[in-house]
Amino acid sequence: MKAIVKNIFINAEIDYLRAGWRIGIFLLIATACNTVITAPLMTVLKQIPGVPLQTTGAYLFYITTTIATWIMLRFLDKRPFVAVGLTLKANAGKEMFQGLLFGSGMMSAIFVIEYVTGMVHIEFRDVTFREGCIIFINSLALYVIVGYGEEVLFRGYIFQTFIEGTNRIIATLTLAFIFAIAHSSNPNASVFGLINVGLAGIWLSIAYFKTRALWLPIGLHISWNFFQGFVYSYPVSGTTSVREQIGSAIVSGPVWLTGGAFGPEGGALATMMLIIGTLLIFKWNWVSDANGVWRYEQWREERKQQLLSQTTETVNILP
Repeated sequence: MKAIVKNIFINAEIDYLRAGWRIGIFLLIATACNTVITAPLMTVLKQIPGVPLQTTGAYLFYITTTIATWIMLRFLDKRPFVAVGLTLKANAGKEMFQGLLFGSGMMSAIFVIEYVTGMVHIEFRDVTFREGCIIFINSLALYVIVGYGEEVLFRGYIFQTFIEGTNRIIATLTLAFIFAIAHSSNPNASVFGLINVGLAGIWLSIAYFKTRALWLPIGLHISWNFFQGFVYSYPVSGTTSVREQIGSAIVSGPVWLTGGAFGPEGGALATMMLIIGTLLIFKWNWVSDANGVWRYEQWREERKQQLLSQTTETVNILP
């Protein structure tokens, strides 16, 4: 009976707490960190006029998510923090650049197609140079933390631990579905839009698998949102804000193609770009993992060998 109970919690092959329990503990720790840190600070900040609550709240939430990730890796998993894919060594700079390049290029391709076919034009707001600079800073600050934070949340500890407990396909499809559902309450959300958001989740997951790090998906996420919202003034997953946009994209093409009020993510042009982008990342040798990244498969084999050695030593010393 004791062995059965232990098997529920422990993976005997590597003598390690099973993935499902670790995900549950992570969620508890992340919730506790958010309750202790984010909630009280936001209560205070709401009393201060002029504080950008959306951006500030995002920074606090994703900082606490990062703290929870560090706690899990350091004290429960006994792994280095870089195991989650945030190493500053290897190809970090290259992968970030690739992400920024691909994400901006894909969104620019959507805009160019709509512009040359007369389906979109931008109506810029009447702002001063100083106001424009503030909007640029606000936009950059928001999309950087959202790009980083959503990748840590959806492609970080939960996703990677889920892979350990199941496999890549199950984990990718499950988290892509959750990623889509997380956007379902956004303004002007549509079924097509949520399908594209889920497809974006797959695109970003493939970027993680190809590099074994989070820098490429973070770069993709940041540039996709920044060019969508600030550069071309589209709605970003249905949301618009005068704090982060210098104009409005006036779209006249068919909603099924352009996405309408949800923004490009709600249309078939985004579907096409996401499929092309996924295939490009998957097939192009320019995008690759780097020597020195932490690998679960290698760690698992080393742990199995270590346990085997310990068992052999124990047997050898028995009378």
